[in-house]
Amino acid sequence: MTPLLMQIALLAGGAAFLTVGANYFVDGASKLARKLNVSQLFIGITLVALGTSLPEFFVSFLAAIKGKTDISIGNIVGSNICNIGLILGTASLARPVLCVKSLLKFEYPLLLISSFLLYIFSINLLVGRTEGFIFLVLLAIFLWHLFKTSRKLAYKIEDAKPQYSTVLAFLLTTGGLGALILGSEIFIKAAVNMARYLGISELIIGLSLVALGTSLPELASTVAAVLQGKEDIATGNVVGSNILNILFIIGITSIVKPIPVDKNMLKIDFPFMIGLTIFLFLLLRFRSRISRLYGLLLLTVYIIYIALIYTQGRF
Repeated sequence: MTPLLMQIALLAGGAAFLTVGANYFVDGASKLARKLNVSQLFIGITLVALGTSLPEFFVSFLAAIKGKTDISIGNIVGSNICNIGLILGTASLARPVLCVKSLLKFEYPLLLISSFLLYIFSINLLVGRTEGFIFLVLLAIFLWHLFKTSRKLAYKIEDAKPQYSTVLAFLLTTGGLGALILGSEIFIKAAVNMARYLGISELIIGLSLVALGTSLPELASTVAAVLQGKEDIATGNVVGSNILNILFIIGITSIVKPIPVDKNMLKIDFPFMIGLTIFLFLLLRFRSRISRLYGLLLLTVYIIYIALIYTQGRF
């Protein structure tokens, strides 16, 4: 096996560990918390809301701690672009996706605000602890909103899951956490080695391959929801994930270690992220569904973006 194929295999293996680890961690932690008499409603809201962002969190957080800040910030911005362009575009091609108008009342305005704030905070080329604190305040507001509006959903989610013994719940939690950490380590190392082997920057790898790898849970769940006729879940998945990528992951990571921002991101990556976010807002506002034509348009924009970052000389 060639060195490049080896790194690709490690990248895929790391992504698999991240996906499986996130599922086991959320499942085990929710059951363990119930054994400790933590509110079922609180568990349902927080763990279900944050669960799909765990792969992005562990990769971005550990990358920042290791000094690989380009991978850290690139993963988040790239994931948000990937979620709208690739994931929602692909899902819409499979089956037109319902535009959930209720998202326009709170969630989508919060996503727009968060996206613009991240851009504004990045203008001085550093997202620091103060900015991280602001994001965490907005995260608390978001979780409070979920708590107030999703009571029935939270109970249904918890009731649908099988019951485990305390020992099994603990093993699932620790095993899932271990898989997340191991997957992150493998994923980051493979991404760095691949960047060196190909002679491109870690930022480009973070914006593309790392972002795609950590977005696999959203891709799988969104496409599956659409194929099962649950199109309303698809839009909510993407919007919720993009909000949490900024507020939860950037918020915590920047408080622990301020994140430097490459100046080129202000010219290309942030405009693509914000542009796609605004375009999706217009679709939600003026269309009843994201048709296959618009899905193809979203996917085309994502392909153009990937082609652009690999051909514009940022190596």
